[in-house]
Amino acid sequence: MSAPSPAGTPATAVSRGSKAPAFVPENERIPLHEKIGFSLGANMDLVCGSLLVGLFLPIFNIGFGMSPVAIGIVLMILRAWDGINDPLMGYISDNFPTRWGRRIPYLVVGAIGSALVYPLFWFMPADLSAQGQFFYLLIVGLAFYTVNTVWAMPYYSLQMELTPNYHERTRLTAWMTVFYKFVALFSGWNMALIASSRFANPETGKPDLVNGMQTMCWFFAGLILIFGLAPALMVKERVFASAKPAPGSSRPAREPFWQSIRESFHNRPLWILIGVSFFLVVGSSATGGVGGYVHIYYVCGGDLSQAGIVSGWKGTITTVTGLATIPFWTWLGRFYDKRTLVITTLLISIFGHLLGYFLITPKYPYLSLISGIFESSAFSAIWLFLPSMKGDVCDYDEQQTYRRREGGINSFYSWFFKLALTLTAGLGGVVLQSTGFDVKVNSSDPVLHQRLLLVHILVPAAIWGVALIFIWYYPLTRTRMERIRSELEARRGVVRVAE
Repeated sequence: MSAPSPAGTPATAVSRGSKAPAFVPENERIPLHEKIGFSLGANMDLVCGSLLVGLFLPIFNIGFGMSPVAIGIVLMILRAWDGINDPLMGYISDNFPTRWGRRIPYLVVGAIGSALVYPLFWFMPADLSAQGQFFYLLIVGLAFYTVNTVWAMPYYSLQMELTPNYHERTRLTAWMTVFYKFVALFSGWNMALIASSRFANPETGKPDLVNGMQTMCWFFAGLILIFGLAPALMVKERVFASAKPAPGSSRPAREPFWQSIRESFHNRPLWILIGVSFFLVVGSSATGGVGGYVHIYYVCGGDLSQAGIVSGWKGTITTVTGLATIPFWTWLGRFYDKRTLVITTLLISIFGHLLGYFLITPKYPYLSLISGIFESSAFSAIWLFLPSMKGDVCDYDEQQTYRRREGGINSFYSWFFKLALTLTAGLGGVVLQSTGFDVKVNSSDPVLHQRLLLVHILVPAAIWGVALIFIWYYPLTRTRMERIRSELEARRGVVRVAE
């Protein structure tokens, strides 16, 4: 039986089989205002992560005329730089607390810095050579990803320590997913707005992506500031009684940097989550740029405006579907292990993506929405449970190391996550170019269109199959996590909110 909480309530539900409904004691629930504040921060990752990278290829290739390979190389360097920063920032966040806490001050600095640097991306001087464009994009990107890491590592470390409860962690990620989906609902219309007549070239009447982005970037910078500061202003940090002060000091002992790396390296459940996430990201992103070109040139015949509208409706409908299914997946999470649900949802995603071969067609542009609905609902569940599982891995790690290392665990995980993004950032342009597609030469070639479609459909499905193999071996079931938590609380006491 689990160790009792201070209020005398069982710390976790008594294990009655894998299908027993979850019970979350009141003192282990995250207050509603903190869930809202923290969940707003998830949209910082949307604006600074997937949305930013998604805009790179069309804006800098079609708008500024940069080579897709050059853009891919820049993205690879930026992601590699980001991966180097993450372990260092995770270590700093764990081991250099301030009078205001371990995480909150860094959230403030990172949010403000990210908002200030973001607009610089889109004001590249028009008279730069190809080499000049490359280095401009690289320098601005290095600055942006540095300040953004200052925010991201403390944010995701804070997520893993807000509650010790196996199921409340899933509820928190459910809230994060809901807020993320609401903003994604509107972000799906970005290309439609940027390519609209509002920002058209007055001489030709054609869409001017550069002008559109230079106007919209100020709005995005404002969102970065709001989303980045929300968790800093609305969430309180938690304190673990296991933190031991160094001899002669009132502060916890600092863990050597390389010791943290070694301990993470020997954490088997962490490696499994890394493998699942790595291949999910590679499968989703390696042909992401190709998918955009499929819709622009194959489905919509090169009409950027129409492609933006189709993408906007697809984003809207699939996001609404994802939002509608979050309560269902969260409810299932009360009865089944997270591993079981991730396997199920990943299978649904693969099935839905393969349907795209039959549904993505210029005859019926909106038919592809059906495939997107399958993918969206399932991937909502995948990213609902995987972040929650990182918190469970932190408990397992504490059982082995006798220390709380949210920053170390998250940064080690993030390093490989960013490695996946680095590889796919470079692969996106390379894969596009390897198909023989050239926007200036053969954008209307039906043979190339069919080749683009096959790459877009088959490559992700095969890579996601590898992710299935990894999650099959994940060992931290609900029953095992109950035992681990009981041992930890008997050893060092319960988690409390910082004063």
